[in-house]
Amino acid sequence: EKKEFIHKAEKAVAKIAENCVGIAAIIGSPRINENARGKQLYNSAFFLNEGSIQQIQNKTLLPTYDIFDEYRHFEPNREFKIVEFKGEKIAITICEDLWDELPNANEFGKDKLYQVSPMEELSKLNPDFVVNISASPFSYNQEEWRKNVLMNKAKKFKLPILYINQVGAQTELIFDGGSVFIDPNGEVVKELKYFEEDFLIIDTLNIGKKQLQPKIETIEKIHDALVLGIRDYFGKIGFTK
Repeated sequence: EKKEFIHKAEKAVAKIAENCVGIAAIIGSPRINENARGKQLYNSAFFLNEGSIQQIQNKTLLPTYDIFDEYRHFEPNREFKIVEFKGEKIAITICEDLWDELPNANEFGKDKLYQVSPMEELSKLNPDFVVNISASPFSYNQEEWRKNVLMNKAKKFKLPILYINQVGAQTELIFDGGSVFIDPNGEVVKELKYFEEDFLIIDTLNIGKKQLQPKIETIEKIHDALVLGIRDYFGKIGFTK
């Protein structure tokens, strides 16, 4: 709703792109919709390489439930394409784009929440793997459900999925990290830390041994989430005590 904020985001994307020389990056940002019709913005993933924005993939599925109100601001994507890089074909998706199936399907007698499945459309383009950038909010009972959604998608489309989830707090929301790499058989083979930033290099052709996080009990999970939320709230405001 504030153009100044969108322009700052555009400048940040351009600045990061300048530094993507000899390496590529995928980052998310709002973007102005230049079309005469539709909502004012897209929720977009930018593929950066060679010092510039090489490709943009807009988010398709815009949730309007729970804490989400995305359809109010963003125009949904209607064009599917893949990124070709270093001889690999990459399907880029954004958060909800992998969450088109209803968890409580039996209750309502249908298994689809949306009219379109981004993965079904992207799979027609024969990608080698999927990258999903997410800001999935923390809920103490969501971890297994989230993994099951991703595992089912990998198994269904026989594609590896790199799921990268934000970590940190923003106002009352907490993002718990826990990024995963899932092989084409639907098995979690790499898992990053929860409630703190983490880093991992994955060779998609030579995955190596499993690397999973220890199981966190519910009370410990809630404790770690609250500590992260309070720390980020004070830190981002600039308070020291």
